[in-house]
Amino acid sequence: MAHQTHGITTETVHNMILDAGAIYLNYAEPDEKLLGATSGGNSFTVEREVKVIEIDGAKGKVKGARRITEENASLTINLLEMSPENFKLMLTAADIEDVLDKDGTTKIAKKIKPRGQILDSDYMKNVALVSTVSGSNRPCVIVLYNVLADDELEIELEDKEEGKPEVVLSAHYDPAHITEPPYEIHYPEVS
Repeated sequence: MAHQTHGITTETVHNMILDAGAIYLNYAEPDEKLLGATSGGNSFTVEREVKVIEIDGAKGKVKGARRITEENASLTINLLEMSPENFKLMLTAADIEDVLDKDGTTKIAKKIKPRGQILDSDYMKNVALVSTVSGSNRPCVIVLYNVLADDELEIELEDKEEGKPEVVLSAHYDPAHITEPPYEIHYPEVS
């Protein structure tokens, strides 16, 4: 059998993930919500620690003698669209309150106040990156479960530019299902 010197097949153009995608909070849940516009792309990361089990007498790595000891998944987004809810999401442990005028009758702003303690209610059920698969009208969906923003919040503002903080959204294991990695990928059937 002759071997190709490239990986292109007739299916290649139907199996590419395109564009930055959209971020949804509580994807496929009754309270599903589009997070908002991003700028500069989004990325999905799975970090794994794999232990190679050393076996006396083996001259190298042995099939079956490896195990995953840690696995963490995250989405990194460059959030362009700001709102009180998005500030709360980025701060993780915060509450939103109305700010009233001096007469106490008219709402004039929302106050996002850090609380210094993470509550179970701060975890989002899930966050999904929904992107386009070439050759299909169905998306590729990457879903993270029990999600918190767990990185620093930094918003750089400068003339002629938009503030777009990088937000790292991390999946967390459910204590009731501690052996199940808290993420999954839904790849569509392409025709």
